[in-house]
Amino acid sequence: MSTHTESHHRTTSEAWLVRLLIGGAVACLIGAGGILWWRQGGAVFNDMVLAALAWCF
Repeated sequence: MSTHTESHHRTTSEAWLVRLLIGGAVACLIGAGGILWWRQGGAVFNDMVLAALAWCF
């Protein structure tokens, strides 16, 4: 049987892991955007983003 402290510790460590994964995903998206900007240039990158947004909506 787990105590309240063990349950709280497990929840806190899971929350930390979720925050770490979300932060990593955001960092990957920003990094991918930076690489695309560097490789494709501003105009092409903006066209790609606008086309993707138009496709979503």
